[in-house]
Parts: sequence; structure tokens; C-alpha cells
Amino acid sequence: MNASTNCTPGDASRYQAILDAAVDAVIIIGADRLIKAFSRAAQLLFGYAPEEVIGRNVNMLMPEPYAARHDGYVGRYIATREPHIIGVGREVRARRKDGSVFPAYLSVGEGLAESETFFVGILHDLTREKETFRRVQQLASIVDSTGDAVTGHTLDGIVTYWNKGAEELYGYTASETVGRNLADLIVPPEKQGELRENTERISHGVSFTRIESLRQNKAGQRLIVSLSISPIRDADGNVIGAASIARDITARRMAEKAQAEARQAAEEANRIKSDFLNIVSHELRTPLTIILGNISLLTDHQNMPEPAEAALIAQDIEDSANRLQHMINDLLDISDMEAGQAHLRLTPVQAADLIDEVADAARPRVIEKGLRLETYTEEVEVLADPLRLKQALLNVVDNAVKFSSAGVITLGVSRTENKVLFEVSDTGSGMTEQELPRVFDAFHQGDTSSTRAAQGTGLGLTIVKRIVLLHQGTISVESEPGVGTTFYIALPLLSGEASQDDAPGDD
Repeated sequence: MNASTNCTPGDASRYQAILDAAVDAVIIIGADRLIKAFSRAAQLLFGYAPEEVIGRNVNMLMPEPYAARHDGYVGRYIATREPHIIGVGREVRARRKDGSVFPAYLSVGEGLAESETFFVGILHDLTREKETFRRVQQLASIVDSTGDAVTGHTLDGIVTYWNKGAEELYGYTASETVGRNLADLIVPPEKQGELRENTERISHGVSFTRIESLRQNKAGQRLIVSLSISPIRDADGNVIGAASIARDITARRMAEKAQAEARQAAEEANRIKSDFLNIVSHELRTPLTIILGNISLLTDHQNMPEPAEAALIAQDIEDSANRLQHMINDLLDISDMEAGQAHLRLTPVQAADLIDEVADAARPRVIEKGLRLETYTEEVEVLADPLRLKQALLNVVDNAVKFSSAGVITLGVSRTENKVLFEVSDTGSGMTEQELPRVFDAFHQGDTSSTRAAQGTGLGLTIVKRIVLLHQGTISVESEPGVGTTFYIALPLLSGEASQDDAPGDD
């Protein structure tokens, strides 16, 4: 650097030492654009020795088109004193001795010595920062392009990063989330405690990989997500936040649940079929054994039984045949109903008369089991298929008798609002809460073993429900173990305008 006339050689050396101590490149030029001083950092940055640049135009350190324009910029400033870079600083492009161009931040200051203007330029090489920024941008682009939701938050839960995947998954834009608390946005109330526990562990440097949890989107919809969470550290290694990667697995879990339910349903269907085969084989074997055994007694001409004994044998054969016929009729009924081939012949029916008919038909078996049958009636008319409705009520009464060893069977009908309500109650064994939902399932019985006490295929109540539904009615049940069970059948009340011709299911 040219020193003033008052500057001694020692002063010049001292100034040069100060320049050489600067970390960033320092270049001093005069108003004539010629380089006056070139620091050691400048030598390392540009690759020139001082003697190669001192006294030459500073534009040798610039690529085109900046080199050709630089003299004009300096001249315009000296003439107008309007600064464009002086005292401001900006990013520029610079050229090394080998011709390579690099980015730099240039700040320029103006000085005056012995009436001579000079300019001091300080350049900071931005190559590393630019490369780092490029890599950060590249990583951000990769993170944004992934289908997963990537988020960042402080240990206090304040969102610091929110990628496009998070926008798609949760429905919030980055501008809606950054600066807000994560817990208030996407964490359901029941998972707040889990979030606090995870954050506490993250603060101690613990990472999580593919843990399953619940989140919610902007619309309030619950999402099942697979989460990977890692701590975010500062330059000193201290944990200052957490980065989360969330993948939506709701559809997968729902599909797995559907598959599990389908598998369970198939296993249940197989179990029911197996139970049904056990029941039917028992129901067939027992009366057939009685019939075949008794017939052999009546066909032995050498030892024919006495007339009274023969009558008892014939009665056993008839009872067994009736039992077989009842089972076959149940199977045919349920088959027709499953195929949609069951039809009703609807007609106005006096409910009280129907109760009397069902009571008369059921009374012999009720008495045989040592039970009492009580009835109550109300004069009310219902549009129904009398044979089918009688079949349904008899099946329910038969079920009550089957599972009662003592007490009373109550059969009745009453009017409630616009419904006709039939009731069958017993004081039998009752059912548990677990058994109630399956009481109308086909082939379902509490005991399916060959030694069970109750007879039948388990189709009776299934047929009842199908008959009630065909009548546009409803059936419900209440039960308590050891106390008894009550069935309610509600059918529409016959209106004055209703007729057999326009009734549903009529043929």
C-alpha cells in the first residue's frame, strides 16, 4: 500500500502486517482503479502473488461482464457520489488466477489520505456457504418429495418445520403450523400423555423407530400412523427439539382389521356348521333309533307284545316321527327364508284369538314339564299371516318351556301406541349378556354337545326373527341368568285403510 509522505517504512510494514492478519481478503485500490495493497488472505483466495497484482486494474479479479463495467461504476460514483455498493455490501462474482469463478460477499469502504481517495474492499468467500445451502436445499427438496409427513418441533412442542407430506397428511399448511404447539394441532386428547412421555425421553437423547400411535387431521379425523422420532441437537450436542417422520397406516390397519374379522367370521361359520352337524346327527339318530328299535318289536311274529304294550310302542314311534318331521320342517323353512322364497298370506287377525290358539297348542307340553301357563289378552287386530305368526309364537313358547324346569310361562298381547305387542316370558335358566347377541343366530345353542339337555336344531328362534321381519315387525329379548327370559314381538297395528291387497309380502 502506498503510504503518505509522513509514513515511515516501519509504519508501512505495520500496516501491511495488519492487512495480512485479516481473515478475509482485503484489497485497496485508488481512484484510478489500480490495486495498491493485497493482503495475504487475498493472495490465498485469488492465487496471485502481490507483485502480480499491485499496480494493475482491479477488474482483473472479476469475470465478465463485471470486469468491463467496473471502471464505469467507479467513475460514476466519483462523479455523482451516489453509492451503489460503497458502505453497503453485496454478493458478487470473483475470478481466481486459474480462471475459476466463485461467489463472494464484498463490502467496500472509502478513505482519503493526502487528498487522495482510496477504496478498501473486504471479500468473504461464499463457496462453502453456497455449497452448504445447496445441500440443505437438496435435502429439503428430498424431504418435501417424500410421501411421509416430516415435522420438527422444540422440546416445548412448538412446530419449527412442516413438509409437504405433513400438509397432505394432516391438512394444515406450513404457515398454519410453524410457531404453534404440536399438541394443539394433531395430537388427540388421549395421546397427550404419550406425547409428553416421548418428549421427555427425546430430551435425554432417545430415538424411536416405527412406533404406532394416533393422530388427527385438520378435519378431526383420526389417523393411525407409524412414527419415527429422533432428537435434534445444536452445535454443542445439546438436544433442542425433535424431528418426526409419520406414515399413514390407517388403510393398512383397517384392511388388516377387515381381514381379521372376515377370518373370524369364516371360523365362526365353520364352527356353526360343525355344531349344526353335531346337533342334526344327534337329532336324527335319537328318533330313528327309537323308531327302528320299536319296529323290530312289532315285526317279531313269535313274540308279539300285548295290545297295551303295542299301543305304547306305536306311540313312541309316532312321537319320534313327529320329532323328525318338526326338524325337517324347520330346515325347509329356514332354507326358503334364506333363499327369499318365503311368502306371507296376510289377513286381519284378532290377536286375542291367536293367543288362545297358541296356549291350547302349548298347554300339554307345559303341563308335562310341571309348569304353569298364564295368558293375558287385549282386543286388538293385526294384519298377519295367521299360520306363520302362530308358528313364531309357538317357537318362542317352546323355547321357554325347553329352558324352564319350574315356574310360570306367560303368554300375552297388548296394544302400545301404534304397535301390537306380543310377550312370552319364563322363569327359566336365563341368558348371560354374552349369549344375548347370538340368541337369534342360526344353529346357535348354548350347549352343542351330544349330551346336552335341550333338544332341537337351534333354528327355532332364527325362524321366529325371519317371520317377524317379514311382517315388518321387530323382536327383542331381555334376560337374567337364574331369573328368566322375556321375548317381545312388536307388529304394526292394523289401520282402517290397510288391506290385504296392498300389504307388503302378500301374494
